[in-house]
Amino acid sequence: MLSDRIDPGPPPPLPPRRGSEMGGPRVSIVMPTYRRAHLIGLTIQSILDQSFRDFELLIRDDGRGDDGTEQAVQKAAAGDPRVHYHRNPKNLGMPGNLNGGIEASTGEYIAVCHDHDLYAPHYIERLAALLDRRPSALFAHCGIEIVDQQGRPLGDRLIGPWAELTSGRAWLAVMLRSFHCPVCALALVRRSAHERLGLYHPAYGFIADVEMWMRLSEAGDVAFAAEPLVRVRNREDDHAVTADSWPVIATTLAIHRRYLPRRYHGIDGLVGRLKLDARADLLVAREIASRLRRGRPLAFGKSAPRIRAFAGPAGKVLAAMLSGGSA
Repeated sequence: MLSDRIDPGPPPPLPPRRGSEMGGPRVSIVMPTYRRAHLIGLTIQSILDQSFRDFELLIRDDGRGDDGTEQAVQKAAAGDPRVHYHRNPKNLGMPGNLNGGIEASTGEYIAVCHDHDLYAPHYIERLAALLDRRPSALFAHCGIEIVDQQGRPLGDRLIGPWAELTSGRAWLAVMLRSFHCPVCALALVRRSAHERLGLYHPAYGFIADVEMWMRLSEAGDVAFAAEPLVRVRNREDDHAVTADSWPVIATTLAIHRRYLPRRYHGIDGLVGRLKLDARADLLVAREIASRLRRGRPLAFGKSAPRIRAFAGPAGKVLAAMLSGGSA
């Protein structure tokens, strides 16, 4: 759980592979899932249709086991020995579930794939070739296309203007420039990067991937495939992130507060902090305005201490007022 501290401590480590694990598939695909039995079958099929065949698919079910996910996985896998299903005895949350899958994996490259998105047949082939060609890159990502819950295109294709290789220092600057993460969690990461820099940090909850990309960017370069290799479904209306944005907003601000002073110093650091204050206050104000329009409660709830800790001056005052405290 994220506190109001900028630095929550080190992430969980990933021990090096043992000798018996060295001869496994080249790519491990980790797919965390939670109550999406109605969608996961098509997602699995898009993975099994990959042109790159040397992979294992590790499906990690964080649900209660009563929604038909296991049956949907078995039907889609159709006995394919590359598919491995595991249901957690208790709910681990997104970072814990991801980390469990990575710890169980054996591949040189590790991909995290969402349980509701659809992957182009050459998705793994393209990203693996990128990492092969760009040894200084710690991870590779790609463009995406947004689709609705039925898989119909919504007309949004997000393909950034970036080169095939960007220095980590420059990429960290890109990420700190906006609260909209330019990596859509759908990346291929070198196992050696996780072994050296750690797994997903549980303190950052549902958006632990944002902190991961910043952490990796501090240590190496970033590769990019300028084509939409993933069709990303919009989240459901009742998804936890859609239902209450305050925890994600608070966590986003915490990540930016942590990494900005590690990227910028002196006058650049001062200017960066002032800009971050302004963007943070605007983000909080927009969320309040959105809630007013929709007639939703304004209260920050359990996120109030973190908003007060990480927002700009105006956001701190608003958080104090709406939570009954003092700035």
